[in-house]
Amino acid sequence: MLTNTKMLFASILKDLSADCVCDIGSRDGAQSLLFRELLPNAIVVAFEANPINFQMMQANPALRSNRIEMHPFAVTNSNSVSKFHITDVDYSNPAENRGTSSLLVHAELKILRSVDVHTCRIDDFILKHHPQATSIGLWIDVEGVEYFVLEGISKIKDRVMAVHVETAKTPMRQGQKTFAELLPLMESYGFGLCGSNIGERDNWGDVVFLNGSTRQALRVRMGVCKAKAYCSKLVKIDSIAVCLKSRVPFLYHLLRRLYIKLWA
Repeated sequence: MLTNTKMLFASILKDLSADCVCDIGSRDGAQSLLFRELLPNAIVVAFEANPINFQMMQANPALRSNRIEMHPFAVTNSNSVSKFHITDVDYSNPAENRGTSSLLVHAELKILRSVDVHTCRIDDFILKHHPQATSIGLWIDVEGVEYFVLEGISKIKDRVMAVHVETAKTPMRQGQKTFAELLPLMESYGFGLCGSNIGERDNWGDVVFLNGSTRQALRVRMGVCKAKAYCSKLVKIDSIAVCLKSRVPFLYHLLRRLYIKLWA
């Protein structure tokens, strides 16, 4: 059954009071701000390797005032330096998709330039900077590098409660591993597939993985989280939010606060 994976992930994190959320491939920090609203006392870390996006994030007062920790790293399976390919789009236009740059090349996307960026494993980063974090959520949107990001959680796999990750059935970038390859990796860590928005005819989309211990902790509340996510998909809450945000921003922000407080 297809579901609203964003709602499912958010409900699980809020229900179990996650103490750390990593927004990996943040683009503009919007998801980080959502996680801050959901979890006022949690550590929220945003990773964005595109230097243009990162500079814009650093200049955003909302991210600073909401204690969003920002790092210009490309998260993958090694601590090193790699080439990062910046997509040629109009970064001054809010309507443009500024989140298509990647460590991997997409044959149909024009590259503005390729730059050297620092890479890191998320487990080494957490153990060094936030060793006290024990209930971690990972939001991963890295344009084809998701398998390699998840290879880098092995040292903290027991601390990770839930993972929301964009993936694909067939490779969309050179060197991308598929969902069919991602699934056994997560199962080897003790994670099970909890929800998906990838339809039969879709090649890509989002899935949520849940740690086995997290599922046990939720027990019957897991059903409540899934029901909220399914209902959110039925009423097309994401489409409504996009419409309100562009046309009636005041109403959007009011309803967003109520939604997070009463529903998520």
